[in-house]
Amino acid sequence: MDSVPRVIEGRHVFLAPERRENVPLYWKWANDREVTRLTKGYGRAPSLEAMQASYEKSALAEDVRRFGIHLTADEELIGRCSLKDLNLIVGRAEATILIGDARHRGRGYGTEAMRLLCEVGFDMLELHTIFLTVLSCNPAAIASYRKVGFREAGRLREASCRDGRRIDILYMDLLRDELVREGGAGR
Repeated sequence: MDSVPRVIEGRHVFLAPERRENVPLYWKWANDREVTRLTKGYGRAPSLEAMQASYEKSALAEDVRRFGIHLTADEELIGRCSLKDLNLIVGRAEATILIGDARHRGRGYGTEAMRLLCEVGFDMLELHTIFLTVLSCNPAAIASYRKVGFREAGRLREASCRDGRRIDILYMDLLRDELVREGGAGR
């Protein structure tokens, strides 16, 4: 197996540039109801061709940085994350994350990957603010983001629907000096 290039590494996971050969796995995750139930991708059911086209477009885009999330021990791909709508002039981007492999959810890998993604944003891209959106019915994700230092910045009330009920979309943001680094303290 070719060694996967590591952009940034933590204790349990590392981030690597997305690779074209991983698109079929991303497509599988994007069409898994349980994976997407708590994301904005719920119900989209993209085709493999659409996922490949999206990959090709984002691979050339200047305003997005996409990464695969891999286990440090064996390089297994377990998810993906990104900084999108990058505005390097004002220093802002939106973060996204997905742990696609259900076996690896609830083990802290997503929290560590989000922390690493924010380190890329703040330390390598020199951003000032990173924000994200999360469904209010996803308390595990909200708790994970809080561990990294994100705070609720606002909400769109009843802006989505899951399991037959209206739910809020929360906006959370993080400033450079608020990032809780691996040692547990902000900058």
